[in-house]
Amino acid sequence: MTAPDVIVAGLGTVGAATCLALARQGVAVQGFDAFAPPHSNGSHHGLSRSIRRAYLEGTVYVPMALRAWEQWRRLERDTGLELLVTSGNLTIGPADGTAVSGFLASARAHDIPHTCLTAAEVRRRWPQLAVPSGLVAGLEHEAGILHAERCIAALLDRARQAGAALQVNERVRHWRVGRHSIRVTTDRGVYQTGRLLLAAGARNPRLLGHAFNPLSARRVAVHWIDPPPGDDFRHGVLPVNFWQLPPDEGHAGGDCREFYCLPAFPRGARVKVAAHNHLPTCDPDSPQPAVMEHEKTARNVFLKTCLPGLVRRPSRTTVCFYTQTPDGDFWLGPLPEQPDVLVCALAGHGFKFAPVLGEVLAALLTDRTPAYDLSRFATNRFDREG
Repeated sequence: MTAPDVIVAGLGTVGAATCLALARQGVAVQGFDAFAPPHSNGSHHGLSRSIRRAYLEGTVYVPMALRAWEQWRRLERDTGLELLVTSGNLTIGPADGTAVSGFLASARAHDIPHTCLTAAEVRRRWPQLAVPSGLVAGLEHEAGILHAERCIAALLDRARQAGAALQVNERVRHWRVGRHSIRVTTDRGVYQTGRLLLAAGARNPRLLGHAFNPLSARRVAVHWIDPPPGDDFRHGVLPVNFWQLPPDEGHAGGDCREFYCLPAFPRGARVKVAAHNHLPTCDPDSPQPAVMEHEKTARNVFLKTCLPGLVRRPSRTTVCFYTQTPDGDFWLGPLPEQPDVLVCALAGHGFKFAPVLGEVLAALLTDRTPAYDLSRFATNRFDREG
């Protein structure tokens, strides 16, 4: 078999989109995944992911978020599938906290329609949200929810149609850079390529091997809660809501607690609730308990304080993974001292960006300049000694 120009390790969020972008350009790309996406062993499963453009993590993300929205809509047109439904998106927290201030900075810098609300105003509009007095909120008028597994399947289907060679249930074990090519070893064989993208999510730390590795795999307990009778918690009534809450008294470290809640979507589904920080490290290839006691406690305290209508409702818990970086930003680009090996880690907030990240990585893998400022995500930004 002719050696591909690019091998992609991991066919989840970023891997699938990069294979599609490369194949559309006529690049010979071969993708591998240890499982058969969409699957429940990584970071892309579950019914839903939020998508927003007034981006609290920083204004540098907004141009990519705007492009990603356009590209999800293009994928809908190409496939005839519904992938993105609109929804309001609330960011709730202290007025001087990083979440609300970051949301407002992005919304104002890019003229994204939004409204500022007091806690009392939020409670009047959505009585199911018990926003503590003293907090404020920013409402992005038109954000959305993505059908998660359907999006991954659509990206992979279009990539195959465009000519990408995708091999599932074949894990990349390790790689080695030689004088003229990169040798990639899977559990079925050995392959040669000119460029390699490590896009295996929480399994990237292991794939990096002896290369510089600032990443950590974190487990996220995702709680799926039966809503009470009525429509209060369904999509179309309740907006997506992200919470940054002051620390509990005596909480070690004194930093805020962050949670998110997605309304029941699609209709008849459960409400999705999960913590966004204070996540334990884990080995994604080891058996994971469905829920740990401290995760259950944190969920219950959050619900009692902020979403009391969901307290004591039947629920189930699943586990997905974040691939965390030290500063919470993406880690994206060539590995330090290995310019032909690229990596992408998304720090738990990258799903929405998949189509545009595929374009960005395809550009980098083919020696073209991406259309976005990537300096904040540079792979050489962390001190090896730190």
